[in-house]
Amino acid sequence: MTIPYAVTDVDINRVSKSFVQSNLGSFAISTMPKALCLDRFTGRSNKTDYDLASLSNALLEGTNLRDWSPGIDPPAPNTLAETAVSFSVRIRSTQSIIRPMRRGQTMEHRFADLENNIVPIQLSKTYQSMDADIAAAMTNASLFQSFGFSGTAGEGLDQPSDYANQNPVRDIENQLVLLRPYSNFAGMELRCYMSGKVASVLASHPSYTGGGSGSAVASGLPRADFISRFSSLHGCKTYVFDNLINSNGLGATASIVETFNQTNASAVLFFGLFDTRGASFDLTSEMTNDAPDGCLVWASSQDPRVDQFLDERKQVQEFWGRCGYTIYSPRGAAAGPAADLGFFMQAETTAGPPAAVGVFKP
Repeated sequence: MTIPYAVTDVDINRVSKSFVQSNLGSFAISTMPKALCLDRFTGRSNKTDYDLASLSNALLEGTNLRDWSPGIDPPAPNTLAETAVSFSVRIRSTQSIIRPMRRGQTMEHRFADLENNIVPIQLSKTYQSMDADIAAAMTNASLFQSFGFSGTAGEGLDQPSDYANQNPVRDIENQLVLLRPYSNFAGMELRCYMSGKVASVLASHPSYTGGGSGSAVASGLPRADFISRFSSLHGCKTYVFDNLINSNGLGATASIVETFNQTNASAVLFFGLFDTRGASFDLTSEMTNDAPDGCLVWASSQDPRVDQFLDERKQVQEFWGRCGYTIYSPRGAAAGPAADLGFFMQAETTAGPPAAVGVFKP
């Protein structure tokens, strides 16, 4: 017996495109440099390798520019330095959503369910996974160095009683001066990513509000005004994300938290240089000259999509969210801002050793 009114791949793709156009900008993954790659489904291997040119290749050395005139042999060629970059992608899938093919249900009902429930749920989960991996990379001490704030030991930037001893602007600038010169390289854009909770703390700190050092209570800045002032002050493009995620495992009681602030200890306040030379880099062919650079890159073998399977024996239709990707760092090795092209600020105050003041007091 044929199942009536089953939605097709054409219907799913149509609804998926509409969802992406309307909602992709809400996810941090939409801001990441993208590199196209292969996996075990689209190619022979899930591993990609390429050579990344050294930043020093574009810098003049003392002996590189020499006097020369016609009739004289030009200087000997110079070998360009490069390092190998390697990453592996994983194909990932959500659990399926099952819809019984009830008799009498119209195509309009099934399409509305696809538009309002199935596609938003499954695609949101795939994009949430990507955002969670971005947040994890931006607070990964094996990739980037972390730096604390000035202030009284045991306090945090969220403690008005210690404002007189704090200067987050200077603390951040102390690291940005090491990173900012590299933004002169073509295609490098200096950016800051932070969680909504971090933004709320900084937006009420006198270093940014202008309330003055030692203010017992600082006036707060509206979110848009804070982002504009923060970006102008530090010379970077600023992104603030309030996205949510369930941090507990499958089957456990849901724990809904901010993706970029799952705990105060893992809150994101990250600065880095991102490669913006193109909409995407194509690493699917060994003939390509593309070499994504910067602090972080989104490697995509399969963009998020919704797959379906029609089971006539069980009279159901199943829907999965699937993708293939990884978030990797071409430079990160926790060697300092100038080498990693990125760093993050201490999220939560630690007693040490070594003691460090963070955004939040524990």
